[in-house]
Amino acid sequence: MEHKARHGSHWHRTYSAAELKPYLATATSHVRLQAESDRFIKSALNAIALLLEEAGPTEIATRLRGMSANRRARIALARLRVAGIKPERFVAIVLAVTALIEEDPGSHRTKEFRTVQIAKALHRLASGYHRVWELPDERGRLRKVAELHAFPRSSGPVLRLIGRAVEQPCEWVVEKHLSAVLALKVKRYGRHPVLRRAGLEYFAVTGSRTAHLVGN
Repeated sequence: MEHKARHGSHWHRTYSAAELKPYLATATSHVRLQAESDRFIKSALNAIALLLEEAGPTEIATRLRGMSANRRARIALARLRVAGIKPERFVAIVLAVTALIEEDPGSHRTKEFRTVQIAKALHRLASGYHRVWELPDERGRLRKVAELHAFPRSSGPVLRLIGRAVEQPCEWVVEKHLSAVLALKVKRYGRHPVLRRAGLEYFAVTGSRTAHLVGN
């Protein structure tokens, strides 16, 4: 249950930034290309811009204890706004996470897992509070004497609230553009590593030229 609260699945772990990178790069370029002409992307960008604007003030991570999940979710969105994360990045993350889950044959294809993975990807962009204290030494040069790094807990209902708030405006974007993002990702970076390995293993067993081509 703790694993599910943190990752959105009883058994599947959170995708790393490196695993998401090719999908995010592809989704980002696709969103930028279509942002001015596609009404679904434009609508999602406007909705997320409004969501960030209405998130309210931010708060440092050390002061979140005792707050409701709704308030902490709003603060997390406000932190992203203050960090300068643009709506295009939000839409690209929704597309990228959905594409990765879709292509990965070992993924957990549930709505909750997708929602949490979207929130986790956003959470990595601006989640911590960092403070460094410096004092001058005998020569007048500043020396670090202490530092504080605090991160809000990336688990539980807050992740679900963040993910749903961002995912909902992007539903039609995913419906209309997911296949194009997947095709572009495969063209640029190749298929998912598991699919590539499976294709090569099948070729090694069968010796089939057709199987080899399909696998690659």
